[in-house]
Amino acid sequence: MFQFAQIIAGKSEKDLFTVLALKADILLAVMLTIAILQLAMKGIGTSWILLLVGSLASIIVLTGLNKGARKILAGIPSYIPYVFGIYLFFIEGFGRLTQLLASFTIIDTALVILFFVAGNIIATAGYNAIVYAKRLEQSH
Repeated sequence: MFQFAQIIAGKSEKDLFTVLALKADILLAVMLTIAILQLAMKGIGTSWILLLVGSLASIIVLTGLNKGARKILAGIPSYIPYVFGIYLFFIEGFGRLTQLLASFTIIDTALVILFFVAGNIIATAGYNAIVYAKRLEQSH
């Protein structure tokens, strides 16, 4: 995937990762905000705690790979954004979609769309973080 995008855009692997990580970080900040607001309004719940922890961990991994903590984040931690994106897409997205059948609201519909889009973008950036981390390990 990186090679095809590099041929089209003529950019380096690091530039492509930076663009994807930036998009994912923006969506992760939105997820973090939603989690904090829901925790404040509804109290502690498993779903909101997972959103909070997953968003924070994914932001740390994506920005850490781009900055300086490459050795620490290059192994198993590089999988965190990918797994969190899949969680957003399938668990939160489809879970809320089934809730829409019971009671339809505009806010729940917007959240379903947000979780599907954010999950897709974050999982894509997470997959590319894994590839980027492996290439960093091989180069050092």
